[in-house]
Amino acid sequence: MAAGSFLREGGLAGGVRGDMKLSIVLAVSAIALGACAQIPGMPQVPSTASLTQAPGVPGAPGAPGEAAKAPEAKGPEAAKAPENKPSVPTTVEIRSECSKTVSVFYGDKPKFGSGKKSSVSGNSTSTEGRKSDGTLTVWLIDDKENGIASASVGPDTKKVVIGSSCTSISAK
Repeated sequence: MAAGSFLREGGLAGGVRGDMKLSIVLAVSAIALGACAQIPGMPQVPSTASLTQAPGVPGAPGAPGEAAKAPEAKGPEAAKAPENKPSVPTTVEIRSECSKTVSVFYGDKPKFGSGKKSSVSGNSTSTEGRKSDGTLTVWLIDDKENGIASASVGPDTKKVVIGSSCTSISAK
């Protein structure tokens, strides 16, 4: 019995009011639609999760014949869990044990390279900025800007010490 003939024939024993008839028709329709969703081969409305995939794009998640895969880790790092790496320090302490002011160069090549010429007062402590990777080269230079000695600063270096001889430098 179709829904239209059900209504024409008076519904349930002919005594059901119009609003009630509409409610019954809507309930029967909802049940019928729910049953259609379970039929194999019926087109399905995509879920929200599948809308973020790219069907039809070769190699994309959701493409025909492609299973969505997480990127695979390779090498010895694959066994390790992701680590929270500490931030790279932006400055390094410069400590002078020399009794007089000395000239220094912060950079790769004194006299010829790009960097900064400066001086460090005797028996003092100051700070100097590092490169974004936490490195820096500190040179002791003579009055003609020639390099006398140098120290290489890495991310783990805490300070650079100019020795009491005023001609030695070390990273610690």
